[in-house]
Amino acid sequence: LHETRGTGALRLLLEAGLDGIHGPVAQLGEVDDCYRLALEVAAGARLGQVVVDSDQIAAKAIDLLKRKKAGRLTFLPLNKMQIKTALSDQAVKRNASFGLNKFEQGCIGKALDLVNFDPIYLDVFAYVFGETLVFDDLFSARTQLGRHRAVTLDGELLERSGAMTGGTFAGKGIGLRFGSSNEGDELQPIRQRLLEIGETLCSCRDEEASQR
Repeated sequence: LHETRGTGALRLLLEAGLDGIHGPVAQLGEVDDCYRLALEVAAGARLGQVVVDSDQIAAKAIDLLKRKKAGRLTFLPLNKMQIKTALSDQAVKRNASFGLNKFEQGCIGKALDLVNFDPIYLDVFAYVFGETLVFDDLFSARTQLGRHRAVTLDGELLERSGAMTGGTFAGKGIGLRFGSSNEGDELQPIRQRLLEIGETLCSCRDEEASQR
């Protein structure tokens, strides 16, 4: 889990005493449970990207990871993230071109507006979500297919390109989660599965011994 989520590489940076690291995006925002799945799907792999003070800190971190051969991370330097204003301007022009004076029926709102975070991270979360809209269901979201990036409460993701992603999640969910300090919750299913495998192995051994 540490390797797939990049937390092993992040721990290396923290243990090395590198200052200016705020943490992964997943740990910098809080969401209501009713929106959690939608927002985590919308954010995707960007939940694991690491926020740092500056591009100088990011460069030092990358150099350390290379020297230690500790893997790769994507860094988001706060001094270079200037996303919100540009996104807002684009959204106004796009909505005007489509005649959208208000959100369609079934639209809950912008993903960005459904996350609680310190104002210092505004551009970070604007980068993570862009102008993604959150909808009640797939039927409602399809009304904006090709116009806006959209996600539903059940985790269906519709890209502006027209691509649609949906179905079921294997295991506990999508992996990275907001407020990911609940790592124990993610490990519990794995522990349970290992116990089941251990019990099955013991049973097979007993059965094999009885047949000798």
